[in-house]
Amino acid sequence: MAKNIKKILAVLETGPQKKFGQNFLVNEKKTNFIVNEIILCNKKSVVEIGPGLGSITEKIIDKDLKVVCIEKDKILSKYLQNKYCTSSNIKIINEDILRISIKKIIDADKVIFGNLPYNIASKILSNFIDEFHNVENSIGIFMFQKEVADKIMSKVGSKSYNAFVVKIRSFFNVEKLLDLNESDFWPQPKIKSTLIKLVVRDNQRIPAKEFKEFSDFIFNSFRIRRKTLINNLLNIYPKNAILKSFYLMNLKESSRAQDLSVQEFTELFTNIRN
Repeated sequence: MAKNIKKILAVLETGPQKKFGQNFLVNEKKTNFIVNEIILCNKKSVVEIGPGLGSITEKIIDKDLKVVCIEKDKILSKYLQNKYCTSSNIKIINEDILRISIKKIIDADKVIFGNLPYNIASKILSNFIDEFHNVENSIGIFMFQKEVADKIMSKVGSKSYNAFVVKIRSFFNVEKLLDLNESDFWPQPKIKSTLIKLVVRDNQRIPAKEFKEFSDFIFNSFRIRRKTLINNLLNIYPKNAILKSFYLMNLKESSRAQDLSVQEFTELFTNIRN
């Protein structure tokens, strides 16, 4: 696959662009694994972020799924437009993913996939959470720097367990699908990657109208990690409401944010508000 990619890029008189974080997946076996995971989501369409030269795109189209590709690189976007100019099942959008709303792109039942540039992966994920936390049956399959993926999967009490992790897992079930080595890409990055799957929870306790307040609640909880959770929350809630909620949940007043599970955070938020 690497030879073919180099050949195409040579014809296009371009190469991997660092500013776009381009590292092309060249492991055929793992490419097929990813495509199979997308198919197993049983969706009608796929939104692909950063399709590159379309190694995954073409395999998805072969499965008769509709595909919307969002590619910032003008050269690669034009290449894909020319390649699939006769196909009615694909739409190529030359745009920065951080500047558009995926929700507005396509209304059909969809899975969102992306081999995300490492430098903006967390921002893309944050936007995905904000847009799809209350959209029934939403699914995202994303490739991250392994270190980022490990943080998302981190356990209560660990150093990497933070506000962003709690926010993600309050609304989505997260599953690790695959680890990828540096040699699975060209050019080879200096770090390993991990593919994870996010499926929106169908038993959410936080109403959509309270999403922003809950997000603020979580980030205030972790505002200063060495402080107790009570002290952090005093910035936004009355002390008596906080103490009463701690008592109802049998929480220690000395508890810090990193001591509470995702479920405990949602319960604490609900109790304080009520």
